[in-house]
Amino acid sequence: MSLIRLRQDFIDRILPAWLDAAFDERAGQFVEGLELDGAQDGSGVVRIRTAARQIYVYAQAAALGVGPADGLERAETAYEHLRRIAWVAGDAPGFARAISLTEGKITDPVRDLYDHACVLLAQAWLAEATGKSAYDEAIAETLAVMDVTFKAPGGGWAEDHLGTLPRRQNPHMHCFEAMIALWDTGCDPRHAARAGELFGLFKTRFFDEEMGALREFFGPLWRLSSELGSDRFEPGHMAEWVWLIRRYDELAGGDHCDLAARLLATALRLGQDAQSGFLIDEVGPDGRPRKRTRRLWAQAERVKAHLMLGLADPDGEHRSLADKAATDLLEVYMTGGPNGFWRDCFDLDGKMVATSAPGSSLYHVWSAVAELVTRKI
Repeated sequence: MSLIRLRQDFIDRILPAWLDAAFDERAGQFVEGLELDGAQDGSGVVRIRTAARQIYVYAQAAALGVGPADGLERAETAYEHLRRIAWVAGDAPGFARAISLTEGKITDPVRDLYDHACVLLAQAWLAEATGKSAYDEAIAETLAVMDVTFKAPGGGWAEDHLGTLPRRQNPHMHCFEAMIALWDTGCDPRHAARAGELFGLFKTRFFDEEMGALREFFGPLWRLSSELGSDRFEPGHMAEWVWLIRRYDELAGGDHCDLAARLLATALRLGQDAQSGFLIDEVGPDGRPRKRTRRLWAQAERVKAHLMLGLADPDGEHRSLADKAATDLLEVYMTGGPNGFWRDCFDLDGKMVATSAPGSSLYHVWSAVAELVTRKI
């Protein structure tokens, strides 16, 4: 089974190898990614979301008992570095968007909602893996500053501390993911309530009932606007929501299988490349590509979506489709990259166009592997 092969290859090879290759010992932080020759990203700049996601990977791997021996220690070191270098105090507190590892200073001071969702996810699993109360205090701090720094009308939060438009569903999807993680690891009813509010926002604002599709971009108060990109769709995010909806159902005792299945069907109808079977990065409402590329992360989300629907319906086709998606991921993307890691992006003619192996992609594949580990597949 390719799902088993994906799990074992990632745990036995990728997790320890990436930890060695992508951790900057001098700075005590993960790098943005690897160049195609296997060298660490030469800019020395790392986005907070990329660092936080790698911290999360090694924290959760440790909590699940499958991480490398020094993975949790490095995750804690990286988090301490992140908090020390990237934190901005004042009237709009929070984590800055990017920092320089070589200079030890902020390079992009904008406080971004997406980044804070990723930090919360890392904090949730650091708390779970270590049992240290300091991470519970950090979680409370991050949640509090989000409500101050990103306060916005109409539900949810603002895009950043500047109120930049368009408003996007994607940061809210990752906030939903973080609330689910906080709920799952801590059983705090406040996190359950937050998750419920975000699922409500999905159903009332992000999900287009007529199309059965996920809307991405909005104006103020979640108004649709073609000028702001509301006619652009990302099939990978639809698959990602399928995973999260089913995770939410498991915790809340709900059943939104029909909604999740409809969303995945739309993702495949609009965004599955007829020639290769992979999900296209961005399409219009007619399914025509807006971006003629297909990144690794969307294919990992396809694995997770089929897996979660297969768990809900063991007699259906989704389990075999999950295994087929894992085969595609392993044979096309998870081979031939720097140091044997991954080739992150192809065009629709099948030509590899990635210029690096981004650290953010580690998170997407790991989150599929984590489901396999948790469910003993």
